[in-house]
Amino acid sequence: MIISSQGIKGKNHIAQTIAMIISLFLTMVPINSQAMPLTWEVEGIKGELKKNALLYLKALPAIEPKQFNSHKSRIIQAVNQALQALGYYQPDITVQLSAADNRKVLIQINPREPVIIKRLHIMLLGDAAKDSAFTNLLQHSPLQEGFQLNDGQYESLKSELSGLGAARGYFDAKISKHRIDVYPEKKIAIIYLTFDSGKRYTFGQINYGKMAPAIQKLLSTMVDIKSGTPYSAASIGKLTQSILSTGYFSQVNIYPQRQHIDDYKVPIYISVTPKLAHEFEVGAGFSTDEGPRFSASWKKPWANEHGNSLTNEVKISRTTNELTSSYKIPDGNPLQEYYNLQLGYQKKNLEDTYSHLLTTSIHRWHKRSLTRKGSWDHDLFFRIDYESYTQGNQSDNSLLLVPGISLSRGRVRGGIDPYWGDQELAKIEFSNKLWGSSANFIKLWGRSKWLRTYYKKHRMITRIEQGVILQLDNIADIPPSYRFFSGGDQSVRGYSYQSISPVDKDGNLTGGRYMTVGSIEYNYLLAPKWRLASFIDTGTVTNNYKDKWAVGTGFGIRWVTPIGQLKLDIACAIKEQGKPWQFHFTMASEL
Repeated sequence: MIISSQGIKGKNHIAQTIAMIISLFLTMVPINSQAMPLTWEVEGIKGELKKNALLYLKALPAIEPKQFNSHKSRIIQAVNQALQALGYYQPDITVQLSAADNRKVLIQINPREPVIIKRLHIMLLGDAAKDSAFTNLLQHSPLQEGFQLNDGQYESLKSELSGLGAARGYFDAKISKHRIDVYPEKKIAIIYLTFDSGKRYTFGQINYGKMAPAIQKLLSTMVDIKSGTPYSAASIGKLTQSILSTGYFSQVNIYPQRQHIDDYKVPIYISVTPKLAHEFEVGAGFSTDEGPRFSASWKKPWANEHGNSLTNEVKISRTTNELTSSYKIPDGNPLQEYYNLQLGYQKKNLEDTYSHLLTTSIHRWHKRSLTRKGSWDHDLFFRIDYESYTQGNQSDNSLLLVPGISLSRGRVRGGIDPYWGDQELAKIEFSNKLWGSSANFIKLWGRSKWLRTYYKKHRMITRIEQGVILQLDNIADIPPSYRFFSGGDQSVRGYSYQSISPVDKDGNLTGGRYMTVGSIEYNYLLAPKWRLASFIDTGTVTNNYKDKWAVGTGFGIRWVTPIGQLKLDIACAIKEQGKPWQFHFTMASEL
């Protein structure tokens, strides 16, 4: 029988086609259940204990149902290790395949009684023995006698001791002894831990990188690290933050030169990168008080080699347009002591106020250091204001020469979403015809705000504000920029911005010589970064405290974003006819 090559090729082609069809069919057929790995169902425990058991089981290699019997002891061992890590050394564990699904392993656990720490022998040797930071760490550690044994807490304490040692200059520190003796039958454990810190190193010489002599001189006024004082990484961090806060530098690099240690003294190296000659910024925002807001600034961080800087800003909103220029002159540490020369123009068109204000001033600032958080900032100033205005039915102009002083203090914990803090502001200003002013008066104003958190989800925010103008015959003697008005997002919600004021015979707002405002707000943490709020605000602006008090109450929502807190409030002016509602939207920090 003769078969041609063409016939052979045809049969091969058919065979290949059949093979491809079979292969495709096999890929569509579900994989046999025997090839699927086992899954776990753990019963009898919950919480962290169950979570840890599942983590240990997940770390096992994939086990097929047919391999269950050969791996059963391995499964039990993994569960045992998970329980022992949290102090359970004598559990009852049963492991079996599910009758309904042979790919599921049923693990029943009775953890029984945990092991308790009977003795905790922790020794501090070397200089750390008299360092309160280590004493405080041990006092607040969850690893204590009478508590349940927890391997994670034990390992964490070892890491914290080593980390604290490195941060506080114990560069020769070591854990010379670490052991846990467990007696499962007695359900007790004894822990031995010895931390030998050795000698604590101190700060040595300050070395500066390549920079202009004037810049080095400026930096030296800010360096509060003294040679011979105990080494602290926190001090280096605070110094870095301080130098960056000046606005002069785009990059600050401070680190210990451990390779040059001599006689337990660690030299510190400082290098900086000055900012560009010119910086430009633009911004936009919105609030119900002022509507859309736009701003732009041009800053010259280095007006000269001595650290003088120039800043020009323009702000535009529905109610107010401003143009300001300020020139900063350091007088020592540029963060704490400096002069500020200012020149500005403001145009305001709000409610019954229309004014043009030209102002120039000189300020002498003394600010607290970063390490003295309880102290006050002082601003001693002298300002000259020329204002042309129309307030209701009154049109006039004034020239005021005003010396004064302002005090401020802010304390906060929690960063961008604080859980605790307070803020106090106070200002006193003088004007007298003896030195060329248009009017005689003494103006005093102050505000205090507190934030406190209770039980993690509940917090209270309270605020009080008081202002008074003394030695003034008539409120009409001074321009609107010095009179008191109230109402709005940051004052009495439920009322329009600066709408609370005495009125003239035609019902126009005049402003007042006294102002009192109080507020209390409750926040509830609904979800991470989200809070519900309820509040009540009250206040008055008056010339004799015979005017009615405004009261606004309502509720709102808070959303904490990486760039600040967004606040939306709905408030009702319950003392007004018809009880009108007002929406308030702002974006600002809580303090």
